[in-house]
Amino acid sequence: MYNQIDGKQYKDMLIGAYAAFKENYEHINQLNVFPVPDGDTGTNMLNTLRSMYSMIVNEENESIGIIAEKAATGAIMGARGNSGVILSQIIQGLAKGLRGKKQASCREIGKAFQYGILYAYRAVVKPVEGTILSVARGIAKGTRDVTKRERDFSQVLRTAIESGQEALAMTPEQLPILKEANVVDAGGQGLLLFLEGCLQGLTGETHIVEDKVPETVKKLEVKGESFSIDYPYCTEFIVSPCKVRGAEARKALESWGESMIVAEGENLLKVHIHAQRPGHVLDMAADWGTLHDIKVDNMMDQFKRNKHIAHDQAKREIGVLAVVSGEGWKRIMEGMHAQVLAGGQTMNPSVQEIMQALDGLGSKHYIILPNNKNIILAAKQVQKILGPTLQVIPTANPAEGAAVGMVYDPQADIETNVAAMQARLLEIRSAGITQAVRDSSVDGIRIQKDDYMGLAAGFPVVTARALDECLGNVLENLLDAGEAEIVTLYFGADLPQEEAEGLLAAQEERYPEVEFELQNGGQPLYPFFISVE
Repeated sequence: MYNQIDGKQYKDMLIGAYAAFKENYEHINQLNVFPVPDGDTGTNMLNTLRSMYSMIVNEENESIGIIAEKAATGAIMGARGNSGVILSQIIQGLAKGLRGKKQASCREIGKAFQYGILYAYRAVVKPVEGTILSVARGIAKGTRDVTKRERDFSQVLRTAIESGQEALAMTPEQLPILKEANVVDAGGQGLLLFLEGCLQGLTGETHIVEDKVPETVKKLEVKGESFSIDYPYCTEFIVSPCKVRGAEARKALESWGESMIVAEGENLLKVHIHAQRPGHVLDMAADWGTLHDIKVDNMMDQFKRNKHIAHDQAKREIGVLAVVSGEGWKRIMEGMHAQVLAGGQTMNPSVQEIMQALDGLGSKHYIILPNNKNIILAAKQVQKILGPTLQVIPTANPAEGAAVGMVYDPQADIETNVAAMQARLLEIRSAGITQAVRDSSVDGIRIQKDDYMGLAAGFPVVTARALDECLGNVLENLLDAGEAEIVTLYFGADLPQEEAEGLLAAQEERYPEVEFELQNGGQPLYPFFISVE
């Protein structure tokens, strides 16, 4: 009987979930058919849980509230992709419900899961039925009554899994694309795997394999920083438990230093600031809660030891971060005053990796171009942590990123640039061409393994066995949709330049009134990204 769950048992549950994902994440990937059948849902959820694992694996505290808070912080900072961010929010909601508890009953954990559902829904601007959220809601509904009468939490978990299986079976009816592909939702299946792993970890029915992972959350290391001689002390600390919110802390600290980042987790703040009087900063923070991992470095001394002369360096007003993959894209985005974070399809950077990249920009304000639909939600999670300092332009592919990057003006303020970039995003039409990694069906269109697929927002998927046919059909859709003056083709790493030039020449002959440009993007997986202006 598992009448009361303490911190050790909750830790065993979460590590069990991580172990289950390590063994089964590829199965989740194979279910992922939307929007492109080259899924990485399982990988994203695994990486999220790996970061969570790194925070709790060596934690000996037996309080379920403390274990839950640390797990939530790890999950949030390591969250990758839409599914990973949603899973991290469920874990954060559980932490909120378990806050301050030494142990928790079935009913208390059931209530905590309701918080998890709430947090997950808040993370998604437009929830879609037939996804992980539908499965989570089904689990919550199916266990609402049993948590009131059942005292053995292992039985509650079994009921939750059964309820989740019923909800998961409904996802193809809720989301037509799943029905067409004859699969259930990958994220929902991942959530069930999470619960099954928790059950195995609680009851001891699984063997936990030791895994060496870096500690990704305890310190947000800032390397290669510039600093002002007026604020020479690099000051870092964690406040936990913390009784103030991130916005209040930022407001209190803004006049006491520069290069400030305040990362907010559940009942936790991680602060990094270049201060003139670090003692005053620490005294002020001590009123917010308990201080941990205090670190103060005199950057002037460090420079002197390296025989460097420190100069008062002006901080840039705006830093632009573009997430792209490929040497060509790196050159293109850097030419538009953007710094590059490597990432893209199947390589989604985590919340923490995005934060570290922004930190390295050393700016007062930030603009991020995610350039992938599966990175937008992680970028918005970073925006929740950093507040209005960060603005997200929701670019869905690098072609959109390049188009909005062209209107960025380093001399203009953040509001003017964001308005111009958002307006530009609405003016262009874009698409990507990739290959299917499995047989599938999208919008009633059968897709065979290795088919070329043309994907453009607002248009049905275009599929063809040959690249030239797929390219021609995609361009026909884009050019028929409105006026067009310039079409830019960005070819990928696996497409020889001579072949790309030949494909371009055929389209120039077909559309003599349109100006075409060819750029070497060097991206993996996609032979072409396309923009029409």
